[in-house]
Amino acid sequence: MAPSLRSIGITAFLAVEQTLATSSCTSSKFTWESTSNQLTPSSLSEITTADTSFLNFDSETPSQPSSRFLPLPKCKLLPGDPLWPSSTIWSLFNLTLSGALIKTIPLAAPCYNNTGLYSSSACQQIRERWSDPHLHVDDPSSTMWPLYQGRTCLPTEDPTSSNCTLGGYASYSVAVTKVKQIQLAINFARNLNLRLVVKNTGHDFADKSIGAGALSIWTHKLKDIRFIPNYNCGSRYSGPAFRLGAGIETEEVYQAAEANNVTVVGGECRTVGMAGGYIAGGGHSPVSALAGMGADQVLEMEVVLPSGKFVTVNEGSYPDLFWALRGGGGSTYGVVTSVVVRAYPQIPITTLSFVFATGPNVTVDTFFAGVKAYMSYFDTITSAGAYGYFLVVSFAPGEYFFSMMPLWGNNMTQPQFETLLNPFLTDLTNLGIPFEPVWKEYDSFYKTFTGTWGPEVVGAHDSHAASRLFPKENFEPAKINQTLAAVRHAIEGGAILIGHNIRAAPNPTVNQDNAVHPAWRKTTGFFILAASWPATASDSVIQERSETLTNDWMAQWRAISPSAGSYLSEGDINEPNMQDAFYGIHYPRLLALKKKYDPTGLFYAPTAVGSEDWYITGQVPWIPTQNGRLCRRT
Repeated sequence: MAPSLRSIGITAFLAVEQTLATSSCTSSKFTWESTSNQLTPSSLSEITTADTSFLNFDSETPSQPSSRFLPLPKCKLLPGDPLWPSSTIWSLFNLTLSGALIKTIPLAAPCYNNTGLYSSSACQQIRERWSDPHLHVDDPSSTMWPLYQGRTCLPTEDPTSSNCTLGGYASYSVAVTKVKQIQLAINFARNLNLRLVVKNTGHDFADKSIGAGALSIWTHKLKDIRFIPNYNCGSRYSGPAFRLGAGIETEEVYQAAEANNVTVVGGECRTVGMAGGYIAGGGHSPVSALAGMGADQVLEMEVVLPSGKFVTVNEGSYPDLFWALRGGGGSTYGVVTSVVVRAYPQIPITTLSFVFATGPNVTVDTFFAGVKAYMSYFDTITSAGAYGYFLVVSFAPGEYFFSMMPLWGNNMTQPQFETLLNPFLTDLTNLGIPFEPVWKEYDSFYKTFTGTWGPEVVGAHDSHAASRLFPKENFEPAKINQTLAAVRHAIEGGAILIGHNIRAAPNPTVNQDNAVHPAWRKTTGFFILAASWPATASDSVIQERSETLTNDWMAQWRAISPSAGSYLSEGDINEPNMQDAFYGIHYPRLLALKKKYDPTGLFYAPTAVGSEDWYITGQVPWIPTQNGRLCRRT
């Protein structure tokens, strides 16, 4: 690796803290987080209803809950249960929320006669927009990937179908616009033994933001964003930063960064909730090879705890939670209302796109030799601060296609990026693989982002994904053939591979002591593998394909990377030994913190820390939906 490329691509990018003057702390909370918009014991006493005990805070000592129910009930309530809140209680609750309570109506309800809401024109609009993520983001309960909702109310052209039920959708949502409403919702759910879920955008493979009979905290409306030119609040970092409300999405962050001539670490998809599941899961990025994970960039967080208490979390305040909330998973330790994240200098970026495929002069073996050639440069590429995003798919037996979408050269001009990649491209040429490189140069991250990827397509229920974090040794001579063989086995079996040539770079300018899976610190290849089936497939077909994904294709990947793991935010809901796969050696510490801060088990999500202590009734093997009753195992 040439020193000049490392200097241009990495050192200069991290050097902002050496060139900007410091100032006093300027990271004040948003207005809706201010004292006047918080719930306190004194303000709670001012609520004049017949009985407000269902809104009380929990014990100030987190490990000693003052639950109304001791011993704790085995199962959460569902509508129709004798103890389910009456309509009067729901009305009183809505009054305390200033009218923010929403009773769930599934998005596709206008497509069905049995809902009483049938409208041919409204249904047509829903069908046309179903793949648009914004349709689901802007709805209080809908999820982008409805497989684990139970597929109970999908758009249909047959209004006589009787399949529109809530299924795994929450029964009620709170459209949050201030911290007080989150506190009230948490207290209400905890004190009345209701299932509680948190929805930001609903951009999650495992449908973590839904749950039958649940009360949902919908944070989408917390849209404020503030640029802080000189952040200096007692952390190791001093320089530009952003405070992001929980409802802020990736594209909105990038637009603000562009306007302020800086770069922010974020994801590839436009509608990912930056302060929600993205940071909670760790958060990989096209600039991770320069700056590390999204979770590494966090300087401070505002959080409502399971007790209902609202706190500031940073290196000095609740440092154990500061560690856990950055990479330890969402819907586990509380509700994050805003975060402060570090910003970096704006940089030029060069991209390279191309495709190759099997054909008259490219055999299957040659095709996979081309894939292997790319893998052999994974460490070289990421060590230079670059990133690759690619697709490998089979169109038919013996017909394979590779698409580079693209290689992304951070802080590199085209000549610099060509110098880095020429050895790899020469290898492809020497294999006799034809390709046409398309080079593009941009002067900022946002322009690269918008020039590279279009809006994501969502709403399908015809696939299921898993993932693996491969360390760099998997692509070195001793193991690369085994790795390629395992990848080839899955692709030849019909899997779709979405690959990331990526690393989580060491970054001494931020706090990387957090709950991000340690496997990320050794990774140079992050691969997502999807099994698919017809949209009209029966449960038995879905079960068979899902089991093949987990127990055949991914089993081989696990076997060749035994010390690695999987990415929580884009992982297999059926992942065996999910504690090790998604959290690694951090799991015991994370579980201890879960029991400390959420002793009543208020927060639950599939694959989350502590989720093994719960089960959902009425499940179909390999299709673990959220439309059953949530119960404790003991």
